[in-house]
Amino acid sequence: MKKMKWNIILAILACLAFSFLLLIRMNFFQEKHEKTHTSHFSKPLLTQDSWMNILQNDKKIGYLHRSLSKNNDQYLFNEKVLMEINSMGVTQALKIMTEGHLNSDMTLLSFNFNLSSSIFNFDAKGHVVDKKLILLTGLPDAPEKIEIPLKDIPLMSGSLYDAAFYHDMESNSSRNFNIFDPSTMSIRPIKITREPDEIIPMMGKRVLSKKYCADFMGAKHCAWLDKSGLVIKETGMLGLSMEKTNREDALRGMDHGASLDVTEIASIASNIKIDQPDKLNKITIKLTGAGTELFLNGDRQRYQNHILTVEREKKQTPRLEKKLPDEISVLLKPSPLIQSEDPQIKDALKRIFHPSDSTEQKARKIVDWVYRNIEKKPTLSVPNALEVLKNKSGDCNEHTVLTVALLRAAGIPATSEAGLVYLRGRFYYHAWCVFYLDQWITADAVFNQLPADVTHIRFIRGETDKQLNLISVIGKINLEVLTINND
Repeated sequence: MKKMKWNIILAILACLAFSFLLLIRMNFFQEKHEKTHTSHFSKPLLTQDSWMNILQNDKKIGYLHRSLSKNNDQYLFNEKVLMEINSMGVTQALKIMTEGHLNSDMTLLSFNFNLSSSIFNFDAKGHVVDKKLILLTGLPDAPEKIEIPLKDIPLMSGSLYDAAFYHDMESNSSRNFNIFDPSTMSIRPIKITREPDEIIPMMGKRVLSKKYCADFMGAKHCAWLDKSGLVIKETGMLGLSMEKTNREDALRGMDHGASLDVTEIASIASNIKIDQPDKLNKITIKLTGAGTELFLNGDRQRYQNHILTVEREKKQTPRLEKKLPDEISVLLKPSPLIQSEDPQIKDALKRIFHPSDSTEQKARKIVDWVYRNIEKKPTLSVPNALEVLKNKSGDCNEHTVLTVALLRAAGIPATSEAGLVYLRGRFYYHAWCVFYLDQWITADAVFNQLPADVTHIRFIRGETDKQLNLISVIGKINLEVLTINND
């Protein structure tokens, strides 16, 4: 059985783009209103056209091309990213295209966003009107419309360090922004700190630069800007960095075999070998470095004084409550990437179970159907249930989003979970689902497990906006298995 990654939008998302570096590059930034700062730039922005090599441990795995041009009182912004990402031993090309029309103060008028890799494709576009961000996302023939209220008009992707530079931030000062991510439709806080100036080597020269570092949920990303405000170097998670270059060098190609397996890099070695995880009823683990953003305590997990206990769910006779609590019934509704009310999803159910099956039988048949019909294949994408149903392939994220959509369409409240799972001596970041049947029950369509084995350590429950919290712990978790029990 191949190991399955958790999709970092990490992205890019660490493991979507597997780094905070690209998380920043994919996102749109919304300035947070503060009385101590003005709401516009203090200097006019310069027209820019720049190329950067994307490196992993100093070996080239991609490039970025960014342009910014003035058109009357507006700016036109374009950014193209091409990367070769190694996930689970398979190297794939990842392309990200962003374009936008901006106001004179760099606030957003409209944008188009595309992420593509292998057979998967994700599009999002939007525009700002009447203090609302109107978004269209999903499949081109079945777009979902979302309206996000805005207190302030957001900034555009790639303009975070422009904002810091043109606000004339003083050395050792900090400023807060909000970050909007089109792939998760979520807004998160981010803090930028101006650090002391540094002289760095760049294209055969020594350049005096202004250094800015972004703190996003404990993950650090830094950028160095020249005297004109042009970004000349960036560093992020998982050994990723970017450096200014020229067009010819950027397009020259990648270093052969340069991309390291990001799934392996983010994994954690186990102190003991677990021969049959699916036979265990209980596991006790010493867990440190988890911070406060994770959902460690609840349902089958107990966490106290850094000791985590996970117990396999016990079979119970469903009582089928007449009225579900609001926080559970909402998990019957569709979302932009979990289109549980779409006719294609509903039609698929006709091939999976019989209407007279019990709720538990329906859940088991759904998990088994996804396991048997979706090819286990490393995928770089924004998981989309309809697209997974169409392409019939993907990793843990694709298996999970389709399973959740089918469960909801069958009238079973369901959502995603993400965290770690044990496989061949290591704990890997992974995603699975959980559904409600008078109690929460885990299910993993990648391994065809219901309930999922106890080495599934839940860090997050919820859709991709919640999974961004994993960024705060990747590379920081310490884990020691204390006891295992198969009684």
